[in-house]
Amino acid sequence: MTTDVVAEQIGWMDGIFTHAENRNLFDDEEQLAIQSELSNRWVKENRLELLNDLRERFGEAAVFTVIDKIIDSNCRRDWEQIGKEKDNSLENFIKILWEPLQESGFEYSFEKEGNSIKFRVTKCPMYDLAREIGAEKWFYHLLCLTDGPTVEGFNSRIEFNRTRTLMQGYADCNHCYTELSS
Repeated sequence: MTTDVVAEQIGWMDGIFTHAENRNLFDDEEQLAIQSELSNRWVKENRLELLNDLRERFGEAAVFTVIDKIIDSNCRRDWEQIGKEKDNSLENFIKILWEPLQESGFEYSFEKEGNSIKFRVTKCPMYDLAREIGAEKWFYHLLCLTDGPTVEGFNSRIEFNRTRTLMQGYADCNHCYTELSS
């Protein structure tokens, strides 16, 4: 087996794909089969090889549908818990999520406009890795698509908007968070 750089960089996702409640997300037999394979094989095999195998067997769109649903459900649940345990203001969300990213090699600028904070990400180590191993589509679904449900789970009064990502081939990622009034 080759070195699993995906596991090395995003091992925190292991609990997401192996969570027992994931099987309850699907009624469709094919989606259940994909979910079961993800759950049973995720921590035992090279993640990228597993994803590519599932794509060959079930088709890319079917695998993306299952991954997206698992990511959405788990991120929403996990960040809802974080929001309940802590101050779930926009400022605290930024502190919890964004400050550690800069320490991990992300480069970004941001500006505050009224009740919104806009980020422009110009360097993402996860994008660099995805490009290096040819996994941009996988990483978009595994990582970039965590953003929406993360925000919604943390505080449903924070609106998230993004129209482009490095992972999609753009020059930057544009994240906008707006704290809605009560």
